[in-house]
Amino acid sequence: MSAGWLPALGSANSHGPLVTFVVCLAVSPGVPILLGRWLEGRWPRPSREYLAFLFGDPLLALGAALGVWRCGGTPPEPARWLVSGVGGIAIAAGWLGFGLWQWRAELRAGLYLPAQAVAPTKIWHQVVVYPLLGYPVTAAVVAGVLTPGAWRIPATAAILACAAAWVAFNVYDRGHRKLGHPPYDWRRLRPVPQPWPPASESLRSAARAGAWPACEVTQPAWRTNESDATGQRATRAN
Repeated sequence: MSAGWLPALGSANSHGPLVTFVVCLAVSPGVPILLGRWLEGRWPRPSREYLAFLFGDPLLALGAALGVWRCGGTPPEPARWLVSGVGGIAIAAGWLGFGLWQWRAELRAGLYLPAQAVAPTKIWHQVVVYPLLGYPVTAAVVAGVLTPGAWRIPATAAILACAAAWVAFNVYDRGHRKLGHPPYDWRRLRPVPQPWPPASESLRSAARAGAWPACEVTQPAWRTNESDATGQRATRAN
């Protein structure tokens, strides 16, 4: 164990609030911003990004840092069984399971196209962010809230306020869809060229927001050449 936390996943929590804050901030939104710039060719813009990503995740990092500060880097006895051992593994597995479930559910609901669902930032969000951010934040919040002593009430209020703000941003985002992740072509290691057809809820939302010129085609651009070739073969056969 790492001072009462899970090994690896909770190691940042055992090195003090500053390390916890920086590591959580790096997991999200830090690395997704870099992936979006290097692989997807875009910088985040407040008008085109989810509030939970731009503001909610940094608040989670702050909440985790406050929790670690509150417990002194070591979870108290009442919280230890929840954040280490089987309890800690259950937290990490639960977040990972939720990420995988959400990934599939959003695809089936038409929020994203398959090409969007495999964008680098989307893979990182669903497979890495949920367990790597979910466990240390949840564990730190639980440890901070259950730690007795001075400043317990104001510190608990601040920690829970950070978590509540993240929830509120997520609720708001559900009614204000954004692009989220562009259609991605892994063969060329870059997004599919624009304009993109309004073939998913997120693409339609981005088109309404004027993220790219209007597109008149009714099928994904990366399938246009294939369809043209099929039509030419049919013409020759006739």
